[in-house]
Amino acid sequence: MGTSSGSHFNNQSSMLPPRQQTWPGSGGLQTSLSLVSPDACGSPNLQERGSNSDQMSLRDVSRERVEIIAERMQNLPDDYLDKFKNELRSFLEGLGDSQQREEFLFLQKLVQSRGDLTEKTLVMAHRVQLEILVSIKTGIQAFLHPSVSLSQASLIDIFLYKRCRNIACGSALPADECTCELCLKRNGFCNLCMCLICNKFDFEVNTCRWIGCDFCSHWTHTDCAIRNGQIGMGPCVKNGLSSAEMLLRCRACSRTSELVGWVKDVFQHCARSWDRNSLTRELDFVSRIFRGSEDPRGRKLFWKCEELIEKLKSGLGEPMACKAILMFFQELEVDPLKNQESEEAGRMISPQEAFNSIADVVQEAVRKMEMVAEEKMRMVKKARVAVEACEQELKDKAREVAALKMERQRKKIQIDELESIVRLKQAEADMFELRANEARREAERLQRIALAKTKKSEEDYASRYLKQRLDEAEAEKQYLFEKIKLQESLRPTQSSAGTSDPSDMMYNKIQDLLKNMYTTPSNTAAQSGDLHSLGAIP
Repeated sequence: MGTSSGSHFNNQSSMLPPRQQTWPGSGGLQTSLSLVSPDACGSPNLQERGSNSDQMSLRDVSRERVEIIAERMQNLPDDYLDKFKNELRSFLEGLGDSQQREEFLFLQKLVQSRGDLTEKTLVMAHRVQLEILVSIKTGIQAFLHPSVSLSQASLIDIFLYKRCRNIACGSALPADECTCELCLKRNGFCNLCMCLICNKFDFEVNTCRWIGCDFCSHWTHTDCAIRNGQIGMGPCVKNGLSSAEMLLRCRACSRTSELVGWVKDVFQHCARSWDRNSLTRELDFVSRIFRGSEDPRGRKLFWKCEELIEKLKSGLGEPMACKAILMFFQELEVDPLKNQESEEAGRMISPQEAFNSIADVVQEAVRKMEMVAEEKMRMVKKARVAVEACEQELKDKAREVAALKMERQRKKIQIDELESIVRLKQAEADMFELRANEARREAERLQRIALAKTKKSEEDYASRYLKQRLDEAEAEKQYLFEKIKLQESLRPTQSSAGTSDPSDMMYNKIQDLLKNMYTTPSNTAAQSGDLHSLGAIP
């Protein structure tokens, strides 16, 4: 939106153009226009459209009591609420369809006709419920965007027309405590960012698309002003002289603001930052503003805009077009002096007046040459700055490339080190596996040796035991044999005495002894088995 201009431009320098104010929490998000008028209404005889789930629909939120919906939403998962919001967003995006538009009008009518939606009841609302109600009432889907995080108090103020619905503005209403009739009686109107005629806002700044009043700081779309006859010819007083010019008649204060000076100020402040498309569009706005102009300056400005539009379409560069329109505005200031000189050409002038006129012409030529030189210097400085920026960017890119190469080399070294560590660990694993196999084979060999030695020791023990038993039996046999001999030598004496024959007793005893000797090997084998079980190596 352009700046205000004209005879009151210096007095209105503190007036901020619409949408240049920001509001904390907006995050620079560009919201869409209100797609449906707040006073719109629709037909209720439509199929209910809502969530894919049977738990809740948009009509439920629009017509049910606040505390009931809040309680139901409190028990719903966040994923379901996000899907519910996304559905309403897609619903608002698809308002080009007639059925969707009628459904939205019906939902908006339900919300606007409710008398229970007051500040006291809205405080109890669930946040998602409040966002949906505000989006339905205003027709703006930005309130459902996940990156927009307005406080619940702000959402309530927007719903109750106490705060501007433009998230980028967010001013308390009436803005700047304006006491005009429009700001006081029009619900939700913000004189800082909304059009007086269509009551809508957008995010165009530094442009001729918006026209500001020099007196009351209210703004109007250029197209709306042309369409509603707010722009037209009217009397204008300058330097004590009255003339007819193109004027804007403000609907808020009913005063008029001249437009040539306003257009000049907009181009002087903003034209250098426009690209080709923006410059062509701005020239088209000015051309439409002054199409019906009857004063010489307005007609010349209209012709100049039409000429530059055609040249831009033919390939003229925007710097040259911008320079041409700025030079034209400079020439417009000189034209009144030329007209005055032509009126006085019929009479004789004094030499002093002639010298003064020549001096004025020379000064004007010098001023134009200085302006051209300044423009050239500005272009040279701009080019130099661009070259320096490119060089700096190249240096930065070279540093980034060097850093990436160093990082790549470092990563390569790390990879090589890791690969060497992996190879070393693999070699260690192979070595330990080899040693384990050798240890296993050595254990098996020692086990076989131990088994062989155990078996041999058992055999040695059994042979020694048998030999010892045989020696004992031989010794006992010899002892018995000697005893038998002794008893035989004593037998005649015993027979005469009438006693029993001791030789029979001795004979029986020898038989028992020999019987015990024959059973000894089996007992020895059993003892050898016990020794094997106790001394075996597993």
